This record gives sequence, structure tokens and C-alpha cells, in this order.
Amino acid sequence: MFLKIVSFLFLISCTNCYASADNSNLYSKNYNNNYYVAKDGDDANAGTEESPFLTINKAASVMQAGDICYIKGGVYRERLTTPNGGQEGAPITFTNYENDEVLLSATEIIDNWEPHVGNIYRAKVNMPLGRRNALYYNGDLTDLARWPNNADHDPFTVEAVSVTGGSASDLSIAESSGVDLTGSKVWYLGAHSGMSWARSVTGTTENKVNFTAIDINKWPFNPHNPSLVRNGNRGRCYFFDKLSLLDYAKEWYYNAGSQIAYFQIPDNTNVEDATIEYAAREQCIFLTKDYIVIDGINTFGGKVHLTGQHCTVKNGVFQHGLQQWDALDNTTAQEGNGAIHIQSSFNIIEGNFIEYGSHNGIWIQGWNNVQGNIIRNNTIRYFNTVGTHSSPIRCAAVDTKIIGNTISHTGRDGIYAPRQNCEIAYNDVSRCMLINNDGGIFYVVGNDEDKNSSIHHNWFHDTYGPEYADGRSAGIYLDNRSKGYSVHHNVVWNIDWSAVQMNWDANDNEIFNNTFWEVDKAMGIWLNGYVQENNKVWNNYASIGDWEGQDVQSNTINRTNTFEDIDEHDFRPKAGSFLIDKGRIIEGITDGFVGTAPDLGAYEFGGEFWVAGAPNSDLFTSTQDLSSFQTPTMRLMPNPARSQLMIQWELPNTSALDLTIASVDSKVVYQNRWSRMLAGTQQVFVNTSELVQGIYVVLLRTENGVISKKLVVQ
Repeated sequence: MFLKIVSFLFLISCTNCYASADNSNLYSKNYNNNYYVAKDGDDANAGTEESPFLTINKAASVMQAGDICYIKGGVYRERLTTPNGGQEGAPITFTNYENDEVLLSATEIIDNWEPHVGNIYRAKVNMPLGRRNALYYNGDLTDLARWPNNADHDPFTVEAVSVTGGSASDLSIAESSGVDLTGSKVWYLGAHSGMSWARSVTGTTENKVNFTAIDINKWPFNPHNPSLVRNGNRGRCYFFDKLSLLDYAKEWYYNAGSQIAYFQIPDNTNVEDATIEYAAREQCIFLTKDYIVIDGINTFGGKVHLTGQHCTVKNGVFQHGLQQWDALDNTTAQEGNGAIHIQSSFNIIEGNFIEYGSHNGIWIQGWNNVQGNIIRNNTIRYFNTVGTHSSPIRCAAVDTKIIGNTISHTGRDGIYAPRQNCEIAYNDVSRCMLINNDGGIFYVVGNDEDKNSSIHHNWFHDTYGPEYADGRSAGIYLDNRSKGYSVHHNVVWNIDWSAVQMNWDANDNEIFNNTFWEVDKAMGIWLNGYVQENNKVWNNYASIGDWEGQDVQSNTINRTNTFEDIDEHDFRPKAGSFLIDKGRIIEGITDGFVGTAPDLGAYEFGGEFWVAGAPNSDLFTSTQDLSSFQTPTMRLMPNPARSQLMIQWELPNTSALDLTIASVDSKVVYQNRWSRMLAGTQQVFVNTSELVQGIYVVLLRTENGVISKKLVVQ
């Protein structure tokens, strides 16, 4: 009898539904040759451990199906490409050597700075990426020269000037920049705040600015333009990309004609002591062939791009994969690009930390029959800093599984997946709509087709619209003409609009067994002259109403806190709760209920305590002072445990870690060791279904101390 750490995918009841698209069992057989790469290697070497190559691409050029490339620690400033592909059962694998930290960087260092004016320095450099040019100061993204300045360096708190009037080609602003803005670019967010756009500034007179004209009679510029008043204002804007706007620490400008970069160094800082890098390549990794595995490799400053099929990208940290300003000639609200850019089928993106980007975190193309991709157990955060229709996960492809991810901090929607046969489950999504309005934590827009997609067992929470708009941030937003969605066993809490919003002729949707707590209202509908049909709203609980739909049965509204522990995200009903045994039987939804009837809401009293989100989602969030060692802490949920257990601990310092579960007679039933676990909060999920009922001890050993807790298995 044994236990094992499992990704949350394998803790849910429908495990077998993922097998057809999952190639994760193909990694451990039929390997042929091992190759090695190291920073002290040479591409003329044999590529052995004793005589490694210098570059990853040298190894890629000779690798065949079944080969593994072990990359030793260091920063590799090259784009990994794949001239050869693997085969089913024998992929080509690139992985880090032992526990080495490997970074593929799309940046190059600028080290030829000379004084310009005051704290502004200049350097001759070829920055080739146009609107994707970016500059990083000691690993942080800097601001392209702008007015008003981004004083707090937080892209989600919009530092802008109010717009007082305008048309399709001009706008008036409430105050003057003091410089001629001609030749700069304007970022504009309308009063509706659904999306932003950018255009070139063609001229300025006093407080009036002319820009390249837009068509204000067509979406997306209607209703997003300065001629319209919404919420008592006409929007806001800032101006960027002109040398005369360079007046603030950590701002930069690039003159493409002279190939000179300008950067304002912070006060009391020497430019020689800083690491200043520019984006030199669009991609860090470009997988063009099938059956490639990328395991444990980190990237910086460039995207991971997949056009080959049956590829796997896992266990990496991917930062600043796509940083750019918005297109200056767009006719749509969307950006078909992402830090992870998928243009092929049957790929797996798993167990990664994907952070920081101006637009999409993961973008999955919808044309050319792209299908069958799996996005699971990733932490994805800090995306869409420009306020377009971009998302941490934005999927336009059919048959996609988005499972067990933790998503937070984005300008608009958290997940967008409006195509057929998709599954969105066990995701923890929060802090969305930080720039935009009239969107949702989960958002789709439809047409005449039923989608046959399910949104189930998710946590959608802690999202509020910006103060300059009217606070329309929905939990689950089935926008115009959305049809055929099964929405069940989700918890939506702490939002400022509808838990579920359905617009126009949104038909044939099922809203079953959800819990809505501290929302503005349970459900909202905007018909706009259309008719909604065959929407079922059954077995739901909300703290505030109303229920809107064509078939509303067995729901309840009650402001009483009837949950085990809201602060700990434990929305199971307490013993004696008014939710217990008050629901109706729904085939395929309430199967296995406990008691005389199903319960209302997302959790069944005495049933499974499911947990949403990615394991180790907080691995890189510690801000503690590591100079002082403290004893670790640990908690077990649920305890007593039935089928699964979450073990969560807080490490004050980076440390080796040993986790053991033993019976009272000292028989070890589970043990796992990490040679290096980073400081902060981490968690693992353990399958306890095979354990004999009784008492066990969970023992956590670190370099900073030992802690143990009693575990009861029922």
C-alpha cells in the first residue's frame, strides 16, 4: 500500500477522459543517446558529459528520436530550435542537468553606455523587434518613455490623463504635457473600458491631439472612442515612445534611425553596476517538429512557440515572454499571440510558472484544425497590462482541456475559451479585470453553435472592476449568443457584478450546483431585443439574488454563512446547513450524493472536498527576509481525510525538505524528498483512498526545523 503525489488532474473522478490526448506516458522508454551542454563546453566536442557541447542548438542538430539533451546550469542566449523530431514513444527531450538552473534568454546585454543628459545614458545598439522591443533593468521590465509617468511602476494602476472630448481622429485632454506630442503614440481606454487601443499621434495644438483615424461606427472602436460619454467621462489616455517624454527613472527610448537607445538610470545608481538588457529575439524556444519535450528549462524575454504536434513543455519558469505595445492599425480587439504561442495540436503545457506579459499568457490558435491541447497545473499571472481582449489563457481551438491552473492579476478576463468540446475545471482564478470593465473571470462570446463545453469545479473570486468604470466584472460571463455550456460545481465569491451573466440569445446553458457568495447578484441577463431559451438553473446557492433563466428550480438565496471556513476557501456546508438534502437529482451532476437528496451548491456534505488550483502555485512569491531562520509551518486539509489530502507548508528559507507519512506503528506509507525547495508557501496533493482507516503522522523535516501533525483517515 502506498501514496503518491499527484497533479490535481488525477484526483478528479473523470481521469480517463484525458487519456486520449495525454502523451505524458511517452517519456521514459526507447531512448538512444544522451547529449550534454555546458557553458564551458565546445561545439567541436563529442557532446558527452565529460566533453559537452557549448550550445543547445548544436545538440539539437544531431539529436534523433529518443535522444535526451542534459543542459548544465547557466544563461544561454540563443533560440532553441528543433530541426529534427521525435516519435511516439521516443520523443526528443531537452532537460536541465540534475537540479541545475538553466535559463534560455532572448535578451542581450548593453554594456556600452555613455552619458547623455543628467541621469540619461545612451548606447549604440541594434534593437530589431519594432513594437516588441523591450528593455530590462536588473531583470525588471522598464517603461517606454511616457507621459504621465508610471510613478508606481505598476502596469495595472493606469497613470493617465482624462479625455474631455474627441472624434474619430482627435481627442482633447484635461491638462498639457508641456511638450509637443507629435510623433509619439497614444494609448486610449474609453469610458466603457471594455478594451484599449493605440494610434500614432499626427499633430498637437494646445490641449488637442490628432491621431491616425479609427472607424468609430464599427466594433471595437464603437463604443470605445472619445466621442462617447459613459459613466460620466470620455475615457483616459497616456502618450509614449518619444525622446522628449524621457524624464523619469527606469524609462527608455529607442531611435531606430540612429540605432541609439536612451535610458534614465535611478538616482544614486551607477550604470556600470546595473544589468541592462534588450529584447534581441522574439522566441526563446521554437518547436517546429513533433514529439519534443522541454522539461525544467526556464526562459526570459521571449516566447515559447509551438508549431509541431505532440510536444510537452513542463516544469519551467517562463518570464516576460511577450512584451509589446498594441498594434497601431488593428481592426480587432484581440491579439493572436502569447508568451506560450500554440499553433498545433495535442500538446501539453504542464506544471510551469508563466509570468509577466503585455497580452496573452497562453494563446492557442483556432484555425488549421488545431485541437486536443492540454493546459494543466500551471501558475499564470501578471498578463494583459495594456487592457486589450487578452487573457492569461486565451484559447480559440476546439477540444482543449484547461485543468488545475492558478491564474491571477490580469487586465481583463482570466480564461477565454469559446470553442466546442472544451473543459475548464479545477482552476483557481482571481484578481482579473484590473484595467477593463464589462468582462468576466471566465468569459466567452458565442454564435449559433452549441459549444458542448463544461466549466466545472473552479474557484472564481476576488475580482472588482476599476474605479473609473461601473463595476461590471462577472464571475462566469456567457456573453452574446453563448450556447451549450454546462456550468456546475463552481464557487464564485467576492466580485462586484453577476456570478453568472448571460446576454442576448444565450440558449441551452445549464447552471447546476454552484455556490455564489458575496456577489452583486446571483445571475444577470441582458436581452437587448433577443430571446433566451432552454437555460436551466438548478440546485444553486447564492447569498443574494435574483435567479434569472427560463427553468429555475431548487435554488436558494440566504445571506447566512453556512460554510466550514470561508477564509480558508472551505465552502463545504456545515452540519445542519440549510443546503443539505435540498437539491434535485441531476444525472451526471449529482451522482454519488450523500443523504436523502443532493445538496445545494458546489459541495456535498460528507462528499468530496475538492480543491482548485495548481500545486505549488505560490512557490516564487516569498518576500520574507531570508537572513533569519524560522520554524516551518504546516497544515492538512481536509483532516479527517477520505480520498485525498492537501499538505501545505510555509518555508521561511530555501531548504532541503523531507515529507513523510507513517502509521502509528511506524510503518512509512509515503515519503518524498526535495534537495532544494524555495521559500514561501507550497502544497502537494496526496491520494489517501488506498489507506486503511486510522491515525497517521505527517512529518515535515527541513534545514530550519521539524514539524509533525496527526492525520485521521476515514
